[in-house]
Amino acid sequence: MADSQFSLADAIVPSLFAPYVQQLTTETDRFINSGIVTNDPSLGAQLLSPSDFITMPFTNDLEGEPESWTDTNDISVAGLTTGKQRAFKFRQVKAFGFTDISGLVSGANPQEVIATRFGNYWVRVNQKVLLQELAGIFANTDIATAKLFDDSANSFGARGFLATIAKMGDLQDQTFSKIAVHSATYAQMKAQQMIDVVQPGQAVGPFGNYNGMEIVVDDQVPLDDNVATSYIFGTGSVGFSVASPQNGVEVEREARKNGGRTNIINRRVMATHVLGTSVAKDFTPAGQTVTADELALGTTWESVVDPRNIRIAAYKSKIDSDFVPKKRAQSSSTSTSTTDSSKASTPAA
Repeated sequence: MADSQFSLADAIVPSLFAPYVQQLTTETDRFINSGIVTNDPSLGAQLLSPSDFITMPFTNDLEGEPESWTDTNDISVAGLTTGKQRAFKFRQVKAFGFTDISGLVSGANPQEVIATRFGNYWVRVNQKVLLQELAGIFANTDIATAKLFDDSANSFGARGFLATIAKMGDLQDQTFSKIAVHSATYAQMKAQQMIDVVQPGQAVGPFGNYNGMEIVVDDQVPLDDNVATSYIFGTGSVGFSVASPQNGVEVEREARKNGGRTNIINRRVMATHVLGTSVAKDFTPAGQTVTADELALGTTWESVVDPRNIRIAAYKSKIDSDFVPKKRAQSSSTSTSTTDSSKASTPAA
């Protein structure tokens, strides 16, 4: 958004702040920018309507064998078959706040920090939701049988990669265009000289290509001990949309709280959906909305079409421990926060 239309001086004017955050989210989301996730109007049109789910009808391809053409038999007429897939609506809210004293002590402008970083916060949430969905989808037995190649005893390599895309059958050379990997997998790929194009000193952008596929590197991609799951995507394999409801952004002033505190509250409704899958017919969330744990269950999902038409495949491979990032040792001390609102929990999904 151009400076003439928006500036940080009026960053928390709700009518400006909501679209600003949505635009910033889109601009910085590498899954959206890579073409893995695409804006889906059919999702967006239903986000603010009643119901906890989005329903997307589809028409199956034409099927059946041709008949012999004679003048003794009537021609049979086959009908079209249809189906529908269900997607979750994620109703999410996050509040960040700052005390009057925090600004005086730190010398920073807390309102400016919140305004400029709220978009990046939602990017991380978007990516987490997508990866939680993928974990559940590939935990579904039918989908995993068709679309997951588990080679976790062996290192990431050309053979395992080819075995993974072979899950698409005769569509394997027409479907995939992107591969999302953990940074540890990416480091191993570089060590094995598997990257098609790596510019010295600029390897982080772009990340290069592997077998003609653009590489997307994100540390939210699963890495369990030394076993990494890489996802191979077709363009437009995931639909996405986000909407700001009434009172989507509010600024709350609590004059007596902590000596004076200002809270910025952002509400939104979001959908991200792997096309070709559906929320299982018999799934009902335990609470008011689906949780992260429920998203990652195979029983939450089902395939509504031939699994080959799900344009994502998963590849599990072993990663050399030298490339696995080391975790920082936990300290017994705890840091303090300038506001209680920073303790607000991350949206469940």
